[in-house]
Amino acid sequence: MKALPPLWLRLFWRLAMSAAAFFAIVSLSYGIMRAAPGKPYEGEKALDSVALAELHRKYDFTYAEYIGGVFLRGDLRTSYSHRDLPVRVILAEALPISMELGAYALLIAIFSGLLFGILAAYARGRWFETPILVWALIGIALPSFVFGALLQLVFSLKLHVLPVAGWHGWQNKILPVATFSLAYTAFITRIARGSFLDNLSKDYIRTARAKGLGPTRVFFRHLLRNSVLPVVNYLAPASASILTGTLVIEKIFNIPGLGRWFVESVFQRDYPVAMGVILVYSAFLLALNFLADVFQSLIDPRISMQ
Repeated sequence: MKALPPLWLRLFWRLAMSAAAFFAIVSLSYGIMRAAPGKPYEGEKALDSVALAELHRKYDFTYAEYIGGVFLRGDLRTSYSHRDLPVRVILAEALPISMELGAYALLIAIFSGLLFGILAAYARGRWFETPILVWALIGIALPSFVFGALLQLVFSLKLHVLPVAGWHGWQNKILPVATFSLAYTAFITRIARGSFLDNLSKDYIRTARAKGLGPTRVFFRHLLRNSVLPVVNYLAPASASILTGTLVIEKIFNIPGLGRWFVESVFQRDYPVAMGVILVYSAFLLALNFLADVFQSLIDPRISMQ
């Protein structure tokens, strides 16, 4: 068998590939945004050619200027619709809010999804397996905006126990976090159930039990480590989307995060803001995919990062 390169070399190669992918995303996003017609200031009235030329000079930028600003100075340019407001200031204010919402939802999805998946696997053929599977199916099929509206209707408008929108206190965060975590919890439940069921029938589990190992030791030492790999595979793209893909939830619950800025930037043709949000999302996706590869190699040494 051909020997694998050292771990540090594989890590370096994976980082280099991620950096190249990020450079390609930056270039592609610039090309798409530049190809889109119009600028917000071109629709304003009473602009003569001199004033319009000055606006183009001040706010337009070339590909080389944008690439140099992003990679050399971390400069994402200035918003078109919010004059003299740097994009990185907008992201610095909105990103922590989206990350907080996504982090809460991700933690709930991981722990509850694994718990329900393990229960469904061990309860195969019993009566309480069916409610778990039905709930997971509803969580996958039900759109988040429908579920969020139902929660607002029941807990805010009917029972008056939780605020209908906002992001100020812990009471405001319950409904959006519950709404956002539903689909991811359902996916993790189904993935974990299938993985645990597959491994429960493997020879190494039967051998461990035949050697007299207790259920707790078999679960934590053998079953959990091998069964969690598919969940780790799913968590890389899910973490990136759950941390920055809060567009619908933020609109429903009026949360001032990245999603709302992205929607507004698209409608207002504010291309620097839209590109900034895209770059943040891409950076998270690449970084979390890299971490998922590392965790997979640590969990199962047979998996090599190629």
